[in-house]
Amino acid sequence: MPPRSCEAFVLDAVVSRERDKLVTLFTESDGKVRGIAHGAARSVKRFGGRLERLSRVRATYFEKEGQELVRLDDLELIQESFTLQQDLPVAAALAYVSEVAEEFVREKEADPRYYRLLGATLDAFRSGVRPDVCLRYFEFWTGRLHGIFPDFETCDVCRKALGDSGARVSIADGTAMCPKCARETGGRSLPISRGALGVIDSFRRLKPAALREVVLPKAALAEVGEAAAAALVAFADHPFRSSSFMRQILGEGKS
Repeated sequence: MPPRSCEAFVLDAVVSRERDKLVTLFTESDGKVRGIAHGAARSVKRFGGRLERLSRVRATYFEKEGQELVRLDDLELIQESFTLQQDLPVAAALAYVSEVAEEFVREKEADPRYYRLLGATLDAFRSGVRPDVCLRYFEFWTGRLHGIFPDFETCDVCRKALGDSGARVSIADGTAMCPKCARETGGRSLPISRGALGVIDSFRRLKPAALREVVLPKAALAEVGEAAAAALVAFADHPFRSSSFMRQILGEGKS
């Protein structure tokens, strides 16, 4: 087959067979692609900083019929992530972002909206938006784009608008409910206060880089984060390895 060339984010790169690296890419046109970068573990010149997690690259690779892994031939750096990684809170946040993205990106299936979300989230980090705000935005929209988190405009049970009394979200299925329906339905749910609904409204209206100019209370952000993270973990059916360290570094407590 002829070589393929497309833009991609590097989600992970680990040493394989001493001299090579197993690389996971989120490509713009082909979704998640895994491949071998021959000699990358021993030669800095071969791929260098282009294999930094969440670097944006143009990848050229070869596929063979019947083989799961592609052969990475070249990576052209479009936007580096090394500078971002020098700040420990941001580096911890990005490790979590890349792990979540790897879980939700589908093999060999393009997902342009999620690709744009990842790019916009990284732009927000670069523009100086607080790491916790970037993370909550990314978690919220990861859940929304994959149909596992509500938009909190109306109660999913009675269909009335959610307002001053806040809302609750079901742990079991991500249903958004007004407090009255939550009491009547029963089951475990998490609170979404009026302030948290305001945060979600900002997430729906604004691009993440614009959130630098918006005052978002930490307590309200934490509510959104707890609910969104619970939905992501329920979908993945396992906790994210990087979550505990990320929350420790950002002072958010246990996940």
